[in-house]
Amino acid sequence: MTDTPPGALRLPIVPGLTDLQVFARGGYATVYRATQISVGREVAVKVENRTLDSERDQARFLREARAAGKMSSHPHVVDLFDVGVTVDQHPYLIMELCDGSYAERMRTSPLGPVEAGDLGVKIADALAHSHAAGVLHRDVKPANILYSHFNPAVLADFGLAVLAEVRDASVTLEVLTPAYAPPEMFSHSPPTPAVDVYALCATLYAVMHGRPPRWQSERNPSLVTVLEMFHQPIPGLPGVPDELVDVLRAGMANDPGARPSAVELRGMLASLRLDSGPSPVSGAPVSGAPTSGGPTGGPGAGGSSAARGSSHWPPRPAPGRGSPAVPHPSSLPRR
Repeated sequence: MTDTPPGALRLPIVPGLTDLQVFARGGYATVYRATQISVGREVAVKVENRTLDSERDQARFLREARAAGKMSSHPHVVDLFDVGVTVDQHPYLIMELCDGSYAERMRTSPLGPVEAGDLGVKIADALAHSHAAGVLHRDVKPANILYSHFNPAVLADFGLAVLAEVRDASVTLEVLTPAYAPPEMFSHSPPTPAVDVYALCATLYAVMHGRPPRWQSERNPSLVTVLEMFHQPIPGLPGVPDELVDVLRAGMANDPGARPSAVELRGMLASLRLDSGPSPVSGAPVSGAPTSGGPTGGPGAGGSSAARGSSHWPPRPAPGRGSPAVPHPSSLPRR
């Protein structure tokens, strides 16, 4: 795969689209706002900053497209319209356009417990759907949960997704988002659905707290510090019922086998009787001011999702400290 510096990119030529404008830039892709000529609607088009020069790169792109396609029928997963490759070999995905992400929302107006619980039910339902279809997301985080005028929460960006028939565990530490990755991901263990459950619970904690679990500031700690954090307890949050924090702690257990499934997590969150507060998650900041999407900005489909068939999973004990699943900092490869 050949790198092209984002600043050097010219506007791509994507069949069927016009009026492309840069919406957001990331390390791996650029997202453009565009108009789909055939129906006159605004869409988001995610164009890789790299070209597909090898079979491995082509397989990675097709994996993302297939994963997104398998999941996009869910009301809380981004809608994927089309995929392809530009004439200069940059792969692209055309998706619904969203207004912003929860990474922006948590920085400006963190969610209350009622909103966070509702958000968790929606995304846990999306993950339950994807896991049943054999798709693991592997990059659930606030920046990959988007909202639009029509939908308060959609799960986006399947660049690290894996399909059941291709259990590729080759995710480098540089690609991981350490704040939301479980301990087993740092030791290159084979991915399981428990990875997504951990990441969602860490995300829900973060959107209420304003920063990831155990992080003392907004600055990124070193990798060694991140690994040491797994041995620290997850503190409670002011104004957040202990019952909700306990559910999130269970989902962030160091031992993957001790975490609930996505279906169980959905049921646990749906069964909580949280104190009255803000109305269920609306996506937009409290101030109502619009925000721009992040590098994964994309789709949002209309509709809402109740906790269909929610199972009431019995509470588990608090996650143990010092689980063998946590790699020791000394085991990390030296750079």
